[in-house]
Amino acid sequence: MAWLRDIDKWFGEAVLPFAPTYRAYARKLTGDPVEAEDLVQEAYAKVLGLPDWRRLEQPERFVLTIIRNLAFERFRRAKVVGIRQIGVLEMEALPDPAPDAHAVASAREELLRVLEAVDRLPQQCRKVVTLRKMEGLSPGQIAVRLNLSISTVEKHLAKGLALLTKSLAASEGRRIGSKAGSWSKRAIKTETR
Repeated sequence: MAWLRDIDKWFGEAVLPFAPTYRAYARKLTGDPVEAEDLVQEAYAKVLGLPDWRRLEQPERFVLTIIRNLAFERFRRAKVVGIRQIGVLEMEALPDPAPDAHAVASAREELLRVLEAVDRLPQQCRKVVTLRKMEGLSPGQIAVRLNLSISTVEKHLAKGLALLTKSLAASEGRRIGSKAGSWSKRAIKTETR
């Protein structure tokens, strides 16, 4: 099949396997199988006309978005639209609850900063903070595991959390003042229980 272009191969592998999903979605929006098929075919034409098709990370979602937009456009131009279709389109207009790319990237960046700050803690503090915050062990369980007294565990936890707070505040360019310091001390004190 040397006559197939790269976009044709990609389309066959990344877009066409979801054809039943596209048709079902279009039927849900239009209520008419013939009009639904028209929407799907028009969406295919738009995808095949994209110059930067290689950059699509989720082509199936992109096609569904095109179908929805085409349905909106058709309903906007139509003189009479059924109540059912209006309700379906209003439900489809709800925002996607999944975090957007910026939120995901920001959360990953924050996680990296926290992990780096944990790595910079003194060894015993790092062990205690990791066992408490990441594994969810109680101070008593940590004391047994590390063969320490509970008060020693609480001191390492308080010290580790204070150092983490300072380190994360410094990485954000903030300075911990007396108000923040007293707040963080209270938070650390309640955490050790």
